[in-house]
Amino acid sequence: MKIVHPQQSVNGLNPEDVFYAIDDLGTQTGYGFILYQLQPGLYPDCPVNLYFSIEGDAASRYLLFGALVARARILQNVNPQLRARLYTSLSPSDTQMMEFYQHNGFDCDETDEILQLAIPFGDGRIPMSCTVAPTPLNTWDEQNQLIYRLQMNEITFVNMNYLNALRRMPHFMTLGLYRNAGLIGEVIMAGQGIDCELVAIYIEPGSRRQGMGRALLHRMMAIMAAEGVSRVTTRIMSRSQPQQHLMSAFGATVTGVNMIFPGMYLN
Repeated sequence: MKIVHPQQSVNGLNPEDVFYAIDDLGTQTGYGFILYQLQPGLYPDCPVNLYFSIEGDAASRYLLFGALVARARILQNVNPQLRARLYTSLSPSDTQMMEFYQHNGFDCDETDEILQLAIPFGDGRIPMSCTVAPTPLNTWDEQNQLIYRLQMNEITFVNMNYLNALRRMPHFMTLGLYRNAGLIGEVIMAGQGIDCELVAIYIEPGSRRQGMGRALLHRMMAIMAAEGVSRVTTRIMSRSQPQQHLMSAFGATVTGVNMIFPGMYLN
């Protein structure tokens, strides 16, 4: 059995970041890839996060894992001064793969947590020189610009199809926070009945650590409460200190775990 790279890019990934396990008969028995992510806003203490995925039989997994770890060491040197973490994702019920990663030195402490937030009283105070207003999403350009702004702030899971699905829900709003007429942050919530989800929130880097996110989220929840929402949920990465800090301001409680992220620090 051997590991080979494809001849060209796969799903936007460089060939050297994609791996195939091939047996002695030339049959593909496994597949893996690695994705370099620079996420200083989400993980200030570890800005470089290298996500990898493995599929295949047991023998292929071991070969692919070794190749991916070696590739991660090379990618780490793109920004050697920054702390880096190698990680993957698992269902909480996949105990077999969890044991595989723990055996190879990974911890399984990071999770994708499901939280319920306490809706605060009142409309909240918007910081001086700031205003809020719904983000216009009437045209394709306006929708695409929102997705671009989210991506620039490390929120990559909202694509056009997902955004359109959110917009069809009875409760939906994207609320922007402006300072001196300049957009510095946005929050998206969507739901139906008494339930609503905090889908995404960001504040531009130059305006963080000033209570802007808390003020914006407070006002958005007040708007949703006026529409009859009494339960707000969200999902966060347990290792993200900024997300944990914001959620603690709203008395958030963990109600479940959606995913586990086995990982290891590379430096």
